[in-house]
Amino acid sequence: MSAAITPEELYRNYHDKVERYIGARVGNIHDRADVLQQVFLSAISALDGYDPARSAPGTWLYAITRNTVIDYYRTKGREPVPAEWEESAAPASDVDERILTQETLEELAAALERLPERERNILILRYYHGLSARETAQKVGVSYANVRFLQHSALNKLRRCMSETEH
Repeated sequence: MSAAITPEELYRNYHDKVERYIGARVGNIHDRADVLQQVFLSAISALDGYDPARSAPGTWLYAITRNTVIDYYRTKGREPVPAEWEESAAPASDVDERILTQETLEELAAALERLPERERNILILRYYHGLSARETAQKVGVSYANVRFLQHSALNKLRRCMSETEH
């Protein structure tokens, strides 16, 4: 099967978006570069199997990126991967797809501002600074279980806020 997108187009069109996605999830700058390289190596080696009739290139690359980040955490022996990353990557939600495939930094910042301060801080510590849930709990001064609950709640609110901007 011939791919609808070349390796050069894939890299050129999605490099910055994939890099931002990884940057929000991997704290160490050197590891970010390794994960980014692995994403594009995996994608380019699997490009012959890509079926444009099944998904857009961004959706397909999102799944590869997400799985590569999950593998990174597994191989590092770090804290278990967040449950929301473990869900099937098959069809990405519209909001997840928009985060990867469009320039949504302003929308994301505005949506984060709408969250309660504690939830916003937890998301920033977890995804921007790359802290574990335990490290975040210590910084925020709440229990590990409460961080997990607040993180889940904040992500749901964030998804709702982001989907409201679509309408």
